Amino acid sequence: MKEKTTDIERLKKREMLAIILLLIIDQGSKAWMESVLAQGSITVIPNFFELEFVTNTGAAWSIFSGNVIFLIVISLFVMFALVMMYPTVPKSRLKSISYILLYAGIIGNLLDRMIFHYVKDFLKFTIFGYQFPVFNFADMFIVIGAVLLMIVIWKGDKSHGNNQVSKRRKRKI
Repeated sequence: MKEKTTDIERLKKREMLAIILLLIIDQGSKAWMESVLAQGSITVIPNFFELEFVTNTGAAWSIFSGNVIFLIVISLFVMFALVMMYPTVPKSRLKSISYILLYAGIIGNLLDRMIFHYVKDFLKFTIFGYQFPVFNFADMFIVIGAVLLMIVIWKGDKSHGNNQVSKRRKRKI
């Protein structure tokens, strides 16, 4: 007898498909930009946005440069911490989106580090004269996912009554 697929199983499948799609975007864009930018950078918007292929053996702003094994271990630790933290974070659509983005970003850069021993970056912005560190889609996924997760944790999900702050207030009344 065939069991009926539950909503949770469908949700997990959708989340995994979303992670895979974002990984394809990240890894595909890195490979494509590496070949397109082999001859040099491309100015998209003068004095603001360029496509420039660079490799980075560190993390953001090249911190821990050359410590690829350390960054691989940190990436694995963060993914494990996210799994352990999952049940404690209020349930919401934003939570799912934040986890999808975080996992896609972490795995995208982790694959680069494990395969190439560096991360491939290609998005370069100059903002008010400051040349922001070159980055990639995985980096964007991580930053956006982390901000969304902080919002979820900070605000909770009021529609499900999971906001810890509102629960504490109710008990005091």
